[in-house]
Amino acid sequence: MNKVLKLLLTCVICLVSASILYFAGIIIYASFTTFNPEHKMELHIVGNQTAKADLAKVISLMTWNIGYAGLGKEMDFFYEGGKLVRPEKTLSIKYLDGISGFLSQNDTIDIVLLQEVDFNSKRSYGVNEFKRLEEVLSNHSSLKAINYKSGFVPVPFSEPMGKVNSGMAVFSRFTIRDASRIATPGQHPWPKRLFTLKRCFILTHIPIENSDKEVVVINVHNSAFGDEAELRKAELGLLKRYLIEEYEAGNFVIAGGDWNQNPPGFDHSMIRNYNSRENWSIENTYLPEDWNWSYDPSFPTNRDVAAPFDLQSTSCTILDYFVTSPNIEVLGIQTIDLGFEYSDHQPVIIKLKLQ
Repeated sequence: MNKVLKLLLTCVICLVSASILYFAGIIIYASFTTFNPEHKMELHIVGNQTAKADLAKVISLMTWNIGYAGLGKEMDFFYEGGKLVRPEKTLSIKYLDGISGFLSQNDTIDIVLLQEVDFNSKRSYGVNEFKRLEEVLSNHSSLKAINYKSGFVPVPFSEPMGKVNSGMAVFSRFTIRDASRIATPGQHPWPKRLFTLKRCFILTHIPIENSDKEVVVINVHNSAFGDEAELRKAELGLLKRYLIEEYEAGNFVIAGGDWNQNPPGFDHSMIRNYNSRENWSIENTYLPEDWNWSYDPSFPTNRDVAAPFDLQSTSCTILDYFVTSPNIEVLGIQTIDLGFEYSDHQPVIIKLKLQ
């Protein structure tokens, strides 16, 4: 009996030691390879167009969190209470094909803001989605900013997410004078911060024909609702500073993307044909009253991913929208209802006129 107990004890000690070494190795590796961007980084612009924005013409923009072509209607996700880490490869291809097809059909939109675009991640089978979308939007200039980069994400333990290289992208039919990655303040406690997003927004300046003013477009992807309230508060504080400064400089300012909060004054009961959920809204006093918050109340832009999408039971809300400075007239905004076929978010298109 003593021999059996000793053998069991030895096995337990070996397993515990192996587990400690495994996790220690992961943390050491992540500590040396973690992504630590500067507060402001200049972004490389590919194929910069020659046309400038025109005060006399309507400008169109789209925002869409494409969910790295991994969160279509068949998917749930372990981070949000589901079980799955990534879709089967055939589904991943289907989602990316659907996203590409939709963007191809809407390639006349002047400026496209995308979030959760994978550049080389295990969860999307190593596909460079940014390159694929560059081909689709070939009449646009393009740029990207990394906000999630880890050599190995160790969760869930049964099927680790592994390598992640992902971020945000901007496509423009206009000349972009410059583009910057602006790191937002705040971070998760150690060691969680080694394996989570390094949030940012993309700031772009677009010249206007026969004018010394510019169109300033900001691509937003803020921290998720729930336990990251302090991070969102810090992110919104920095964003507000940039919004106000650019407007006071005489520019036309547009910010759009996945805010991970409802717009000010949002009434969740206005969403039709969907099971809407009540979340948190940005405070009404966040920006001066003459700034314009624009969203389409008819359809949700985001769904819960605790389970595959079901029209009758899945909770939905509006997290994707735009805010514009007082010198811009909003002509219309529309959420394109795709039934969450290819992503857990839906695209939103806005049309504007510079005043």
